[in-house]
Amino acid sequence: MATYVISDIHGEYDMLMDLLEKISLQDSDTLYVLGDVLDRGPHPIKTLRILMVMPNVICLVGNHELMALESLKFLM
Repeated sequence: MATYVISDIHGEYDMLMDLLEKISLQDSDTLYVLGDVLDRGPHPIKTLRILMVMPNVICLVGNHELMALESLKFLM
């Protein structure tokens, strides 16, 4: 049972998948994502979706997620 901490993924889905493969993330492990999943990279939604369905991942909101939420509020 291992604990991992990462941040600033910025939509880099392929890099995230490479990292998960390298650490051999198991169901008994916990991965903390310290924000900034979105923005900049080529696949922000795909990256967010994969993290959301992983039961052993805990995501915190970063400033890029806050900016995205503020943009959505502006549109409503």
